[in-house]
Amino acid sequence: MKDLDLQSLAETAVAAARSAGRIISESSNQEIEVEHKDGGHTYASQVVTEVDRKAQDAILKILRPACDEYDFALLTEESEDDHSRFQKEYFWCIDPLDGTLPFTRKEPGYSVSIALVAREGSPQIGVVYDPVHDILWQATKGFGVKRNDKTWK
Repeated sequence: MKDLDLQSLAETAVAAARSAGRIISESSNQEIEVEHKDGGHTYASQVVTEVDRKAQDAILKILRPACDEYDFALLTEESEDDHSRFQKEYFWCIDPLDGTLPFTRKEPGYSVSIALVAREGSPQIGVVYDPVHDILWQATKGFGVKRNDKTWK
């Protein structure tokens, strides 16, 4: 497998999170149709919207080239688990609209969450974008934590 360029991959994850965040923000004042999906033990874990799916599509459009280049697996909130994360060295873990229930209620408390995780479970990259407050947190193994592109300690 090609050596990981974590800084470049983190930039890609940030771009994907911001792209999804734009879709979420543009939809936040519209009427949202709530659907239900199987799985989860709470109402909040069973709620899904078209915005979840559109945000996920935006993320995957940006992350798929890295999947091809590095042979990454995908684990996404809105797609069926193909278990490829158990075979590949790394996988993107994606929740395109983490907090769908508050989003449907037009309340803050939702974000875009993207992580690159090694098969054994160690995080390599973590990105959380809050589109309500326009705050993006990112952490990259070996490079520290940033808040809106500024080093955070």
